[in-house]
Amino acid sequence: MAKIYLRAFGSGELSHVPIETLVALFTIKYCDSNVEIFLVESERKDSEYIYLVDLTMFQYKFIKFDDVSKISRACELPNLELDEKNCIAGLCGTLRQIIKNILIDFPDHSSRSLLGFKEQCLSACSEASIWTKFCEIDIVSMVGCKLTEDQEDIIPLSLAKFENHMSQPVKLHNLFKYTMSKKFAGDNVTKDRKVLPEHTFAEGLSLTLSDVIIFVCIHIYFNSIDRTLVSDKLPLTIKWYENMLTDEKIMKSLEVLSNECIRLRESVSSYSLPCIENYSLYKSDPKRYKPKNRIYTHQKDIDNSLEKIRSGNIQFGIDELFAQDQEIDWSNIPLDATPQGGDLPNKRLKRKFEQLESLCKPILKLSKKGDIIVDFCSGGGHLGILVAYLLPDCKVILLENKALSMQKAKERVGRLGLKNVIFYQCNLDYFKGSFNIGACLHACGVATDLVLQQCIQRNAAFVCCPCCYGSIQDCSRIVYPRSQLFENVLEKRNYFNLVHASDQTHDTENVKTKQGYECMTIVDTDRKVQAEESGYKVYLNKLTPETCSPKNHLLIGWPYKLNYRFCNSPLT
Repeated sequence: MAKIYLRAFGSGELSHVPIETLVALFTIKYCDSNVEIFLVESERKDSEYIYLVDLTMFQYKFIKFDDVSKISRACELPNLELDEKNCIAGLCGTLRQIIKNILIDFPDHSSRSLLGFKEQCLSACSEASIWTKFCEIDIVSMVGCKLTEDQEDIIPLSLAKFENHMSQPVKLHNLFKYTMSKKFAGDNVTKDRKVLPEHTFAEGLSLTLSDVIIFVCIHIYFNSIDRTLVSDKLPLTIKWYENMLTDEKIMKSLEVLSNECIRLRESVSSYSLPCIENYSLYKSDPKRYKPKNRIYTHQKDIDNSLEKIRSGNIQFGIDELFAQDQEIDWSNIPLDATPQGGDLPNKRLKRKFEQLESLCKPILKLSKKGDIIVDFCSGGGHLGILVAYLLPDCKVILLENKALSMQKAKERVGRLGLKNVIFYQCNLDYFKGSFNIGACLHACGVATDLVLQQCIQRNAAFVCCPCCYGSIQDCSRIVYPRSQLFENVLEKRNYFNLVHASDQTHDTENVKTKQGYECMTIVDTDRKVQAEESGYKVYLNKLTPETCSPKNHLLIGWPYKLNYRFCNSPLT
């Protein structure tokens, strides 16, 4: 049976918990799940709100963090342990899997509807989907963190975004059918057939998991204020909330919350609504749909940025190839450990073989018996499965946030009978375990820098092939330029001119290709220098042959203090 691990701050039938635990328990009650519940006694963060819950309706066990299973201890809570080799982390992924586990034994269970159209509700990760980020992070943070005094009379930004979201056209998967149906559009059906039905629930016309998560947060907020003071500013949200309260299972699940009433803003007599852009939360990046806000890179800006690099005396280029003494004999490797076993189209097979060989050679060179190797953003497991087969005395972790890709990898590992592979379905920043080597093949944009950051924080070696330079942008955990050297020479705008130009590696006939590779080299030199500033020896190589991918750079590094036997220079 699956086990869910949740943070808690007490050990009684009435216990204080953080908002993520409250949402999880509410959802478990709503679905009537029999998942094993382990409440992990945790330290409360200074800025964290806590909530009193009634645990009498659950079967549960309080445990210390040291008693958490080894696989689950390596990820942020909440997480769901399927078995000793499979773990899912992140609020949305965990709750989705709880529902899917119910459906294994009860295919017609009412909880199936919570997964939405084609059972894709909240299936995209928060790194890629603004909607999943809203449900997993933004709306949860609204009631999960303490407010400063100057924020108490302002309606939370997340709530203002939700109000705008509810005013947008409904996301429909059979648009013509619904817009033509009076069942949904009523008397508003017109000759031009362009009228859309209004939102009934957060994702349209049916109650889904996203509604359940959002409801808990908004219920807490509405019970901490005088709701009449915001009725004119949040009419659609209040209408949605009152509609949710008509659902019998929602009302039954409210028993999870104790009768303790938390009044956060009793002295507030009026509320102001923050000014935000009016867009739907369905779009992965709202700015993409507003051409006036796009960042255009002109040639003169690229030239100006390149001149700053040259005048700043920053040296950049490709280093001598590393680990070329390693050999990979594909003829002795089983089909399922090769790209052919991963359902790739024939036109991609040759290039994938070449890409994997380029990454495997330095991994083989860097590894030693007993190492833990993480294949970040592993997809279908092409790299990690090959490494696991070639290094049976090492443990290999496949870390991927897409359930379908992970399932394909599990099937291949099962056919190969590999015993040294562990699966984590989560965003890469939810993984907190220790490891010796981190690798990634074509980790998109900022994901490469998140992988490098994970490796540097754990003094682990890395073998990383970057991709999608044009999607690099500052985020909560990563800012650019990465190195102090580049920060001293380039302003942020100059840096992003080079970033955008780095994607112009089209083909040998294109006039922009040479410039694109030059900008790629500069961006990856920034990454290289940042690791060197952190005490690493780093090689910037190309995949061999270079034609196996237009994004053919390879960053290989290890901490000087590891004192690898093959290093050419004395180590400190």
